[in-house]
Amino acid sequence: MKYLHMKKSYMIFAVVGVALMASVGYVLAGDRSDPNVEKFSFTYNDSNSELQLLLVEYDIHMSSPLKLNGFSIEKYCTFFSDDAIQNSIEYCTSTELLDSNRAFLGNIQMVGSNQRPEYVLGVIQADISASQLDDLKTVMKVMIDTLVCTCWEDDSPGGFSTVSSWVDAAMEHHEGGVSATSKSEISNLAGKRLLLEVTTNSEGNLWKFVISN
Repeated sequence: MKYLHMKKSYMIFAVVGVALMASVGYVLAGDRSDPNVEKFSFTYNDSNSELQLLLVEYDIHMSSPLKLNGFSIEKYCTFFSDDAIQNSIEYCTSTELLDSNRAFLGNIQMVGSNQRPEYVLGVIQADISASQLDDLKTVMKVMIDTLVCTCWEDDSPGGFSTVSSWVDAAMEHHEGGVSATSKSEISNLAGKRLLLEVTTNSEGNLWKFVISN
């Protein structure tokens, strides 16, 4: 799939996320009914607003969220191959990210019940030179600090002292592999699951980052 440029309509960006994330649903298909699973405590509006305010400090601009429910879910928010997860989605928001040059960088999407998100998905396309990696690291760090905890440096999940070192390790592993797609998962940071996936395509590397309960 050719990655769409920023001059395309905003609704189209939501469709980009749909096609990209459909392959990762099985990784996140845990027991969502488990009462011991710590649910997200934030709302769509609060979390999108906070991410927007924090990202602009790094000269990354995040749009106001496109809000989708009802029949629009099936059309624009089909993120998961697991039918049980996909059918449980009642609400979806999609935002657009622009870099410091106002070039299209990627998207952040949130899906879940009408009250609160259950999955947060970030998608960023990096070109052949990987010039977007610093922005990718910034977006991931802000997402984790805002939506999970500010405890990464204390916990060093997966043995990685920083989010940046996790991205670097994922990149090194991917470049040394034979598959077009590679994944790295951190199963428990403040009770949340983090999935980082990188896929080589005609534009460079497509990075997908998912936070789930």
